[in-house]
Amino acid sequence: MSFSVVIAGIGISMIFGFSFLFTKNALDFVSPMNFLVYRFFVASGVFLLLLSFKIIKIERKPYWKLWKLVLFQPILYFIFETYGVDKINSSEAGMIIALIPIVVNVLSVFILKEKADSLHYVLISIGFLGVLLIVGFNLSVENLFGKVLMLLAVLSGSMYTILSRKLSKEFKPQEITFFMMISGFLFFGLINLFMNQFKIVFNFQVFTSALYLGVLSSAGAFFLLNYMVKKVSPTLTTVFSNLTTVVSVIAGVIFRREIIEIQQIIGMMLILSSLFMITLRGHRAVKSVENTLK
Repeated sequence: MSFSVVIAGIGISMIFGFSFLFTKNALDFVSPMNFLVYRFFVASGVFLLLLSFKIIKIERKPYWKLWKLVLFQPILYFIFETYGVDKINSSEAGMIIALIPIVVNVLSVFILKEKADSLHYVLISIGFLGVLLIVGFNLSVENLFGKVLMLLAVLSGSMYTILSRKLSKEFKPQEITFFMMISGFLFFGLINLFMNQFKIVFNFQVFTSALYLGVLSSAGAFFLLNYMVKKVSPTLTTVFSNLTTVVSVIAGVIFRREIIEIQQIIGMMLILSSLFMITLRGHRAVKSVENTLK
């Protein structure tokens, strides 16, 4: 990975790591669907400003081809994530989201036709075991529902990563991100109007969270993510989710006084360890092929 990709990955991890905290803060005062309108309104506004000042350019292309990507993210992913974070701790949400790279590895076998050996599947199984420890077994109905929603967000985010890689050959990072933000605002805005639930809430936590998630998380981080997907494979793109998980857990414990149990910490370590080993093996395989070609 180039230096620019590494910097982009670190930036994404830090931004996404704090996103669960800001989402949780906002949901103390506003409904999940309402907040999604605020978030994508800000994100769309940022991109329209960049477009008006010609900082970014959007070419004429068949953007209808992005409909599958938009369906999984932002629509399905943010519905599941926002409602999930509303039901569980932000630190728990961050730990469950760490499963995305593992699911990407599984989906890559079936969708991208990437082959894997038995050890690869053992490492993936370890990651899933980690998720079981994080989710736990002694659950309330609300807590279980929230974790199920987060798992659905994981599936949606994984499908987005796969589709984004395929579509990056035809569309630039800013084009994909711009279309995602506009589509998110239109979809959630129309849903709120149809359900007659939209209302403006004047609250500092909601305002700062909308700015953070709209400017940095929705616009900035997704631009960096689409840039990374264009430069490297989906598996390498998800490596930096390790740091995202750690940041989200620390943020939840420090700023919201959330309590995490020992088995959840063990589960998180299992996920991160399995992902590290998968990435390391993939890196060695690439190096081996390069040396053979030389």
